[in-house]
Amino acid sequence: MNSPALLICAGGPLLLAGCMLLPSLRGMARLLAPWAALPALLAVPLSMPGLDVGWFLLGAQLGVDHIARVMLPVTAGLWLVAGLFASRHLPSGRRADRFYGWFLAVMSGNLLLLVALDVATFYVGFALMSVASYGLVVHEDNARARHAGRYYMVMVVIGEICVITALMLLVDRAELDFASIRAVFMERGAGNNDLVIGLLLAGFGIKAGVFGLHFWLPLAHPVAPAPASAVLSGAMIKAGLVAWLRLLPIGEMALPGWGVALAVLGLFTASYAVVVGLPQREAKTVLAYSSVSQMGLMSMVVGLGLAFPGHWGALYTALLLYMAHHGLAKGALFLGAGLVQHRLGPVTARLTALALVFLSLGIAGGPWTSGLLAKTALKQATTALPGPWDALLPPLLNACCVLTALLLLRFLWLAWPRASAQPEAGGAALVAPWLLLIAGWVAGPALLADVHLWHKAMGLAYAWDAVLLMALAGLLAVAAAWLRRRHRSPAWPAVPPGDLGIPLERLGAGGLHWLAAFCAERLPRELGRLRAFGVAMADRRAGLAILAGAAEARIAAWSVTGLLVMLMAGATAWLLGG
Repeated sequence: MNSPALLICAGGPLLLAGCMLLPSLRGMARLLAPWAALPALLAVPLSMPGLDVGWFLLGAQLGVDHIARVMLPVTAGLWLVAGLFASRHLPSGRRADRFYGWFLAVMSGNLLLLVALDVATFYVGFALMSVASYGLVVHEDNARARHAGRYYMVMVVIGEICVITALMLLVDRAELDFASIRAVFMERGAGNNDLVIGLLLAGFGIKAGVFGLHFWLPLAHPVAPAPASAVLSGAMIKAGLVAWLRLLPIGEMALPGWGVALAVLGLFTASYAVVVGLPQREAKTVLAYSSVSQMGLMSMVVGLGLAFPGHWGALYTALLLYMAHHGLAKGALFLGAGLVQHRLGPVTARLTALALVFLSLGIAGGPWTSGLLAKTALKQATTALPGPWDALLPPLLNACCVLTALLLLRFLWLAWPRASAQPEAGGAALVAPWLLLIAGWVAGPALLADVHLWHKAMGLAYAWDAVLLMALAGLLAVAAAWLRRRHRSPAWPAVPPGDLGIPLERLGAGGLHWLAAFCAERLPRELGRLRAFGVAMADRRAGLAILAGAAEARIAAWSVTGLLVMLMAGATAWLLGG
């Protein structure tokens, strides 16, 4: 049965964003904007039917598949709380209206890609979300925000080129639904599989923040307002994972080369982000690196699914549980980082501190949290893998828990709320939706887990193991602080946010500087030759001599250029013909 309900869920926020541009409708849109995600939040509980939109693109199909059944309530709930939080966190005025315009457009793209059942609609949602997010990153309109925005847009463009190239190569041999796309990889004799998989992993890996493509995240998250950071890290960063799950033949065919490479890269990302994040001096930057680390673990699971399709069932269940847990917890932590920027009363400050500790324990896999539930499911799934993965991964995951706990201790040190003698009015309006999101984080992942997993994770044995890991992280933090004070050693030198992106930027700037200097040197010379050529052309005989000399001097250069053009044309023909 067709129903416009899902179209309203995904397109309603975009319609409200358009209303923000019209002065006559702006007041109404301003009132409805914080609640724009509510219909999407109700889509799964109300079992909204799918929709076939024949007039949109090549015939869009909307519906709630297994991934959307889990991630749509999580994503919509986070967008709803972030919108309500923003209504009190941001000062009213034109800047707030501009924020909500971008916020609604990004929300529409994020929700559309979740309910899309065909690749064209998915790409429209993904592109809308990616491009419109630029407005959230540069909202503060200062030099730092514009710098982060430039990084973000460069990575978005690179990602879009990779994604659209891969999708064009796939759609050339398939229908537009995801099952047909995945079937292309299993066709005997289907060429370009490695090229397409590489493009998909790179293009969506930018959004997922895997190592080497991650450096925009620690730049963009700290400069965006707290509600934008919450949805950037809690919801939108999962879009790359959703794309991999829908487009790649995970669990359907073995791709050990790509799978092992992605799994190892994910593990390296998880540890690298902690090492670089620990010396950071800003709470939201630490949280951004924590997101990179956690996404590394989730990327590892996707890689294991590519390498070992027979074990994908348990890995897939653990991954969805982990995605739901991380989305809600990390969104709540970013909102908490925004909450502590306000003047809080003593009671509110103590309540905020307690909630931040609880959320941090959950991200690290502390006892009796949904984080322990997700990591228990992941450990169970990995112990069934063939060697040496079954022996290596459990201790590595325990080490990741300790490293994550250290990183979150750093965050708590930087973001610890302090009571104010003159608290702001309306603080309860900020805290209420935040606590509601925390309640959803506590209950949501628990509802997704089966009874056996829930009892095992909440039992004394697993809780005791988690206590020991958290205690080890605490001892390491205390020992590091004591050694530093005892020996008066300097602080750990902080890597600038963006780490790998900084030398790349300098390299690019150096290349542009060299090119500008080269042009400044050569251009006057070439202009002088051009003027001489014009004067000489007055004498036909002299002009012919100059033309002959120029042709003889340039023929070698043109031969090289022609060879390069021929090679590019041949490569393009091979790509399109394969």
